[in-house]
Amino acid sequence: MCARDGEQRRRNHVRYAARVPRRARPDADGLIAWRSFLHAHQTLVARLDRELVEQHDLPLSWYDVLVQVSDAGRELTMGEIAERLLISPSTCTRVVDRMVAAGLVSRRTDADDARVRHIGLTASGRGRLRVAAVTHLAGIERHFAGHLDGDAGRLAAQFGAMIASARHQPDQVSD
Repeated sequence: MCARDGEQRRRNHVRYAARVPRRARPDADGLIAWRSFLHAHQTLVARLDRELVEQHDLPLSWYDVLVQVSDAGRELTMGEIAERLLISPSTCTRVVDRMVAAGLVSRRTDADDARVRHIGLTASGRGRLRVAAVTHLAGIERHFAGHLDGDAGRLAAQFGAMIASARHQPDQVSD
């Protein structure tokens, strides 16, 4: 972003933010950081997804399911997967249905509660994860971590504080 673009964004922020009480809004740099964060997230996720699809025919959403089940070291329920991936149960069902059809995961009904489905990795799923992880982790390094200049721990702590604030602070609606 050139200096002229940054100055234009600051002017736009002033016009937009003037309608919101000062105590209830970020300053111009805070709003620019927010927009940059959203843009970076969307751009990086799309790029990482494209790399996995092009090189392994494996969408990022499938890769994420494989990682979660692998990291758990056991079968996970559909609800656990949805919670870990921050997706809705219906989205989780659609993703897992496709993965079952592709032979990457297995699904079984719980013996005690027929409403519960358990998801496990197949040998094919483990193999695809092992190969795709090389591409994905290299992409994270190339497009994200490699740009942090030794500040990864600090950034992780800041993200942790933001997540904690959003989870534990009562919802506030202002006029």
